[in-house]
Amino acid sequence: MKKILTFIAVIFLSACSQQPETHSSTDPVSFVKTYTTESSFDDAKDDLLMAIEGHGLVVSYTSHAQEMLDRTADVAGVTTPVYDRAEIILFCKADLSHKLVTANPHNIVLCPYAIAIYTLHQKPETVYLSFREPEASEATTKPIRQLLVDIIEEVI
Repeated sequence: MKKILTFIAVIFLSACSQQPETHSSTDPVSFVKTYTTESSFDDAKDDLLMAIEGHGLVVSYTSHAQEMLDRTADVAGVTTPVYDRAEIILFCKADLSHKLVTANPHNIVLCPYAIAIYTLHQKPETVYLSFREPEASEATTKPIRQLLVDIIEEVI
């Protein structure tokens, strides 16, 4: 199974790398909210984890995105890394998640919540914190968006 998932990831990354660039790398992405801080990556990550826990939440998983990209770079034909460090912290808040899926069972794709923390290879002194803007079911996603903003504002 692990080999199949690796193969799928490699194929996906290869396909993505062959698509024409339609925007510059500095253009904002419409569905992503991004913040920056000049703290070190380690300090910002510690602050992020403390902010999440301070809201009574438990981290369910940490995705080591930069490590995965580094492992698959050769196969995907990537020679210049995008990130120096990149992780995605996943967590959930039970009451908000129940409201979210009660409003629409297909909102399950918005769980768990994720905040990415990363530094760019070309700009390692700036730490970025980003999350996907939940747009579906506005009434139920507004508190989730506010929770994510509150957590990040504690870091920056």
